[in-house]
Amino acid sequence: MRVEGHVSEGRDDLPALLPPIEAVDALPPELLPSLLAGLAALQARAAARLAAANSRDQRPDRLLTVKQAAPVLGMSTDWLYRNANNLPFTRRTGRRTVRFSERSLKRYIADRDA
Repeated sequence: MRVEGHVSEGRDDLPALLPPIEAVDALPPELLPSLLAGLAALQARAAARLAAANSRDQRPDRLLTVKQAAPVLGMSTDWLYRNANNLPFTRRTGRRTVRFSERSLKRYIADRDA
């Protein structure tokens, strides 16, 4: 693992990437706010990467036809055609052809139910 000039042989060697915790005791008090801001930024970045890694679906997205998407939504095919322009999971594949992103459709349903 390589992190900005630090090299670690194993993934479990995180302490080698960071200074020892006791190093904080040696810092002058006027540097502590800057240290805390840096740690907060590091924590936010790590949390964002973790969330992105956990939510990433490795399978390719499928494009569903109107007949396939209608029962998932519990709506009629006519309703889907009428409302396709207002739905965030609609994908236009031609001038008069619509498909629906299966991944975005599932996310839409999960957000609505939450």
